[in-house]
Amino acid sequence: PFTSLKLRSRFTVPYQIDSDFCQHFRDKELNPYYYYVNVCPQCGYAFSEEFSSRFPRGARELIEAQMKDQWEKRDLCKLRDLRQAIDSYKLAIYTGSLKKERHGVMGGLCLRLAWIYRLENNTEQEQRFLGLALKEFEESYLVSDFLNSSLSELNTLYFCGELNRRLGNLPKAISYFSKIFEHPERDEEPKMLNMAREQRRVTFEQNRLNQEKQV
Repeated sequence: PFTSLKLRSRFTVPYQIDSDFCQHFRDKELNPYYYYVNVCPQCGYAFSEEFSSRFPRGARELIEAQMKDQWEKRDLCKLRDLRQAIDSYKLAIYTGSLKKERHGVMGGLCLRLAWIYRLENNTEQEQRFLGLALKEFEESYLVSDFLNSSLSELNTLYFCGELNRRLGNLPKAISYFSKIFEHPERDEEPKMLNMAREQRRVTFEQNRLNQEKQV
């Protein structure tokens, strides 16, 4: 057992929210993304609250074997700086892959790490982890592993569309956004439907401008 620091919501009011839900905060030292991942100070096992409590057969032993010689004991349970926050995410991505966590959960980790890089104006690493997040969300959509999680199928489709847009895959982005309008449960999530409508409009405009440049 161990305790890990979290930030109270009243100290983390964003002044801007991007179209992929990245929140911007005025005080970089009070960034809740830094504390999304929990890291055991004894063994280095890293996880978010989205992780399943179940371990597939052999996964616990595999994680212990892989971490045994690589983990140097350190305490990431208190105030974290940028480097420590990034390390916590990379640990969670590593242990999550060994544990074979759901693709939607892994996509969420990669996306939040991309947000941290965005807030630091590190475009290269932001794009890298947006790409990894997209891969996980597309796989999540294909195998429907978002069921019984905080994600819905419409959320997953939206992330697939928006991340493709941000990575310049405009026709694919339009295709994913369009799937939301065809979805039988679209009216149950009006906010997501409205966001998809706006981002599809933005994507159509981007695609039109790109085609004009090529003429």
